Amino acid sequence: MKISKHINQYIFLKILLILAIVISINKESKAQSFLLKNDYDTNYIHSATEELTSRLLSSISYTDILFRDQKSNTTLSYSIHSKYRFGIGFNYSVFGINLSFSPFNNAANNAKYGETKSIDLRMNLYGRSLIFDLYLIKHTGFYLSNPESVFEIWPDEAAYPLRPDISVFSTGLVTQYIFNNKKFSLRATYLQNEWQKKSSGSVIIGAALFYSLYNADSSFIPEDIKHPDFLGGLNFNHSSSLNLGINGGYSYTFVLKQHFFISAGLTVGPQFIYTTLKCDDQAQASKSAGAFGVNALFRTGIGYNSRKIYAGVFFISENLANSTIISDATTLMSVGIFKLNFVYRFTLNKPIKFLNPNYWKFLQPKENR
Repeated sequence: MKISKHINQYIFLKILLILAIVISINKESKAQSFLLKNDYDTNYIHSATEELTSRLLSSISYTDILFRDQKSNTTLSYSIHSKYRFGIGFNYSVFGINLSFSPFNNAANNAKYGETKSIDLRMNLYGRSLIFDLYLIKHTGFYLSNPESVFEIWPDEAAYPLRPDISVFSTGLVTQYIFNNKKFSLRATYLQNEWQKKSSGSVIIGAALFYSLYNADSSFIPEDIKHPDFLGGLNFNHSSSLNLGINGGYSYTFVLKQHFFISAGLTVGPQFIYTTLKCDDQAQASKSAGAFGVNALFRTGIGYNSRKIYAGVFFISENLANSTIISDATTLMSVGIFKLNFVYRFTLNKPIKFLNPNYWKFLQPKENR
């Protein structure tokens, strides 16, 4: 399966998602999309969606895969070699772009954690009431992060067992509804194109869809693991899964003196997963079955915000925990990102109409065209 095919599918889905949102017109005299309607309390929120939000950024993302065997009380944990990235970004209306790169290549860290080749594409469409988080990741090259728990003896504390053959592809979409959308803004913390001036929070509910594909040249389970019956002795080197879930929770932003803020939110809910496991050992048959689990999305941020300036850091983590086809075993996939942003918002003399759906002629009432 070529990664270019996945990227093209992601871009196509991104375009469809934007079009579906902006075509959702309110039954009012003015054409306003779910993302841009201005029905909010100005005592609590200042909106800068028609200003050009520019940022300097630094980020680090991670992907962890855990296999847990309850019988042996053992966890197998694979991680990528995460590197700091630096870049610039811009937001205007519902559109945004971030460009970043990793300038450092530390030979000592490469020897310890191995090399990870990554593609990490994320899109966040945060409207007044509806929000959409869409991501696509592709990582090749993992390391076993807990060898002391997996092997009887692991003498080399300066390095980890490397698995350059492990490849993970995952894509997901989370959509959620903010109930107290007139007084509470997620965009203020995570897109930086609004300013939350007073403390407020909201109940949030939503749904999530994820697809994940794991591949390796040999079994994910090491041959010399101290518990040979780990995960029932199933030596699988391929796993594909489709997750569908719902979630609900609460998010709150505490604001001190209008400018300093701490924001945190958690949504949790049940999910159904259908998984297929294939083995590199031809004597072991492939297995497919459905199971239930939990999905959890955690967001938090802290910093300073004003009409023109934002400086802050935030963390977003998506976690998928499931029971497996194998009895007394669970899996956890955790995908997250830390991001530091320094933002300045420019007031434009004229709106950029082709980037703002509120100005698109085909969205206007006939009498205004």
